[in-house]
Amino acid sequence: MGNRSDYREAARTILSGFFAGTGDRLSARLQGGETVFLHHQAQENGAPVNAHAMWLTRDFDESWTSAEDLEDLVADGVLPVLILYYFADDISRSYVLEHRKDWYFYLMRVASVAAIEHPVLVVFEPEFNDESNRDERLILSWPGFNEVLIDGMYLMRSMAPNTLIGVCPGDFGDQDIELSAGEAIQYSDFVAFQEMRGSTRKSKITDEYEDVTDSAITYAARLNEMFGKPVLLAYAAVSTYDPGAGRWEGYQRDIVANLLDATDELRDNNVFGILFFELLDDPEHEGYFGEAEKHFGLMDAGGNPKAGFQALVEGLSKRQEILTAIPASSADRPDSDQPE
Repeated sequence: MGNRSDYREAARTILSGFFAGTGDRLSARLQGGETVFLHHQAQENGAPVNAHAMWLTRDFDESWTSAEDLEDLVADGVLPVLILYYFADDISRSYVLEHRKDWYFYLMRVASVAAIEHPVLVVFEPEFNDESNRDERLILSWPGFNEVLIDGMYLMRSMAPNTLIGVCPGDFGDQDIELSAGEAIQYSDFVAFQEMRGSTRKSKITDEYEDVTDSAITYAARLNEMFGKPVLLAYAAVSTYDPGAGRWEGYQRDIVANLLDATDELRDNNVFGILFFELLDDPEHEGYFGEAEKHFGLMDAGGNPKAGFQALVEGLSKRQEILTAIPASSADRPDSDQPE
């Protein structure tokens, strides 16, 4: 299993530290206003974030972000996190096999951006374990997905040796993720997961569904026990969309506050970072949660803070002493690419 002493200093600092931030783009045009870098928007409004996530879908091109942009993030004291969402909702055994070569070309384009002289976290294929895809050849039942992921890791590391790579299952309960990804996770630097909630999935709303903090602690503990790797909560997302009573803006606030209040317990389960999805509402976004997808922001589309953002400011301000400074030196790979 993972032994952090196998990593050189900068990588060890990252994986044993603590990071918190938002995402999901490098920059955005505020509704009716200027274009801003999102980590600046968070920091200038009082949140001492030290990480920032950028989602790169299959149609990613270098105009979205560049190596120079990542260097600028580091110069601002912010750890770059690239979340790679190539297979997305189409993921299945048949889709991966059909598009495997295209995925490797996509990874090469990402690697050209990530090849900087500082650590960059790279998250592979969030929610690969999603069982809602109607294709009967689900990833969960396919051991061959390990080989696809491992080949991708070798490719990324050969071109961008300072990347730290993690595989990202979704917290969908008690699933066997070891068959499809357990071997690959042994080759990874960390393992990631997500928690997402929205009012539009009414059939799923139970007391257990609403207790995001308890779910996150439980799933982090499970991943830590299974793999012994550092754990990243790659995206915690609560939409404020609520056409009825408006309860979900308060719910988002409470979840942000509760997750940060649980920092010690999360760290006890090897969690080294939390990223909140997302900083700004995105009126163009579509996906599983329908209309709620447009309202995951801790700020609205004009950059006006919601109660959830104030909870982020207060929670991080109280915990600045545990937020890790970005190492000045580059993060080299362990001497061997073999699983520890």
